[in-house]
Amino acid sequence: MSDTIHRRRWAILAVLCLSLLMVIVDNTIVNVALPTLSADLDASITELQWVVDAYTLVFAALLLAFGHFGDRFGRKIALQLGLVIFAATSALAALATSVPQLVGARALMGIGAALVFPATLAILVNVFTDKRERAAAIGIWSAMTGAAVALGPVVGGYLLEHFSWGSIFLVNL
Repeated sequence: MSDTIHRRRWAILAVLCLSLLMVIVDNTIVNVALPTLSADLDASITELQWVVDAYTLVFAALLLAFGHFGDRFGRKIALQLGLVIFAATSALAALATSVPQLVGARALMGIGAALVFPATLAILVNVFTDKRERAAAIGIWSAMTGAAVALGPVVGGYLLEHFSWGSIFLVNL
């Protein structure tokens, strides 16, 4: 089994980075959509703050607990469960017709993100056993985080220009 992991380590890193990208982009992509959400859902400033903060608050609150969940029950399971939750709740967010529905979907997305984020780094550390390769993989993983922060508003702006606001959540699927 370790030979299989060893041979596929760079492909595994690509999957981990894509998972990480999705979670981080979703933290920033919604900021560009706030004026559109305000107009389409008749959302107040307070409601818009909850649209943004529901995701971040739940994500931050559960991050350590779900890191432990991955350590205890399996990092692969945590990653897979997190991705399923994240995808399903992204669809719910895209289909929301009211602010409370959107806030609820964003909070649930935070649960999925809190499962995904620690699992990506934990799996990376297990897969890359060589110190030099591990350092390179962590560098790539870290760079993906920075790229995702910058990519969110750009992708969000593009999607809003060409599609409805729900597209910023459907991109996760």
